Amino acid sequence: MNLLLDTHCLIWVLLDHVRLNAAAKRYIQEAETVWFSEASIWEIGLKWRKGKISLAPRLVFEQATRDRIKPLHLTVSSMMASCELKNIHSDPFDRLLLAQAQENDLRLLTADAMLAKYESAVLRF
Repeated sequence: MNLLLDTHCLIWVLLDHVRLNAAAKRYIQEAETVWFSEASIWEIGLKWRKGKISLAPRLVFEQATRDRIKPLHLTVSSMMASCELKNIHSDPFDRLLLAQAQENDLRLLTADAMLAKYESAVLRF
């Protein structure tokens, strides 16, 4: 299985945060490849600029790639697919991550209950 980390999962992995439970850690360890979206770096950057988080996006990107988490490039196709999803979740970043997971045959690892309602491609812990 190949995983795409939701933005909060990416942060939790890099910080070895307690919210990343044993099941999530097992999914990550057993994955063939673990990815993060370029959209997550953008989302982190927006929150960092507003002072909501202290993690600079450049540092997140550098640490993730050092930890062998691969960046998943944004495509126009994923952007359009995110706009065409059922309106279950209103967060545009989460919708984009789901579209990327679907288009790239990945499972989106998340703790987000609303996102898990899409079922397709979502792996909730």
